[in-house]
Amino acid sequence: MSNLKFNIDKPDLPDEQINKHKDFKKLMYNYQSATKPLYKTPLYKNRKVFIVILLILLVMFVIIEVLEKEEGSDPAKQEEAK
Repeated sequence: MSNLKFNIDKPDLPDEQINKHKDFKKLMYNYQSATKPLYKTPLYKNRKVFIVILLILLVMFVIIEVLEKEEGSDPAKQEEAK
């Protein structure tokens, strides 16, 4: 058998604790973000998508700069170009 015990007679929660979790604006925000498709929201309004795109662009920029720097500093290629 199982050793589970269920407490059926729980005391009522105080009003302060109940009111602490009442936040209609947060509830509506979560509902709107869950029901609205991602492709209909602008990218700058969704923080996670915006940060991911920004990081991808930053990494691409750094890679391109490093490749251009290596290409320009290669002495064998500079002699062939002359």
